[in-house]
Amino acid sequence: MRATTPFRRVRTVPTTTKKKISKQLRVETDSSKPKKKVLAQGLQKLSAIVVNLDRRPDRLVDCQKKLTQHCPWLEHERFRASDGKLDIITEKDVTLSWNTARNVQYQKLRATRKGWNDLESYKVKDLDHSAGERGCSASHIRAWKYCLDAAGDTDKPLLVLEDDAAPTENFTEVLERALAVLPGDAHILYLGYSQAADWRREISADVVEAEYVWTTVGYIIWPAGARVLLGRLPVDQPVDNWMATACAAGAIKSYCVRPKIIRQADEWNVNSDVGHSDEVDSDIKHSDVFYPGLRADAVEGDILFGTGSDTSDDDDDDLDDEITP
Repeated sequence: MRATTPFRRVRTVPTTTKKKISKQLRVETDSSKPKKKVLAQGLQKLSAIVVNLDRRPDRLVDCQKKLTQHCPWLEHERFRASDGKLDIITEKDVTLSWNTARNVQYQKLRATRKGWNDLESYKVKDLDHSAGERGCSASHIRAWKYCLDAAGDTDKPLLVLEDDAAPTENFTEVLERALAVLPGDAHILYLGYSQAADWRREISADVVEAEYVWTTVGYIIWPAGARVLLGRLPVDQPVDNWMATACAAGAIKSYCVRPKIIRQADEWNVNSDVGHSDEVDSDIKHSDVFYPGLRADAVEGDILFGTGSDTSDDDDDDLDDEITP
């Protein structure tokens, strides 16, 4: 008698059923992957320019690396900076000299708020703009015009970054929250700054209304704000002071993200391309051949931080939560 080989019955699965099972498995597998976060609408329409001198490709490369690291979603392009030594800058746009009175007023306010005992060091003077200051002002004027051209008939804002801008690790999440609560009358939102006067009011834990802040390392400007600033030309003091003065006078509405989410890559005036005309008696050293602001008779280390614009990288400012009553 021939032995037979035992066998199991094989159930044939219809082709359509196989496809359904396969699709179900793919769905289950995909659902286990982390979902990519969708950017808020305010961030989706935001684009940036990086203001950069032709002779400083090194700074552009460093800035782009930091942007890619901390906000890879941000579309940005290089924006040629005006060169105060090479470009023609008319007095209709930027004056040749300036008076420090308005800025000294807020330097004294900040010193008082900080408890500093140096009020006598802040002097009102008439000074000539340095070539770097005039070039910086002209660069921002052109950026405001670019904002208007890019926006067209829309209200699309523009993020203006100087090439030493360094976003923080929490840049995206803080900016997302800030834009969600930002008042509709905002002309400017500072992402990096140094605080002079008390905040006018607190909007949220992330946003405060400013009266007078320094630096232009990173700010968002809306077309309405660009129109106001262009209508107030010429810039008759360093551009950050001039913008702050417009805010203090009520011409524009400026807000700040708190804490700052844009820092300056280097310490105040280190590796700087802008000579500050009101720095005359300090020990700050600028970046040798790259620094265009030194007087012809000056030596390295002779241009100092004294009564000029303040640094946006002042850690003390992170603790400045005072609100003006």
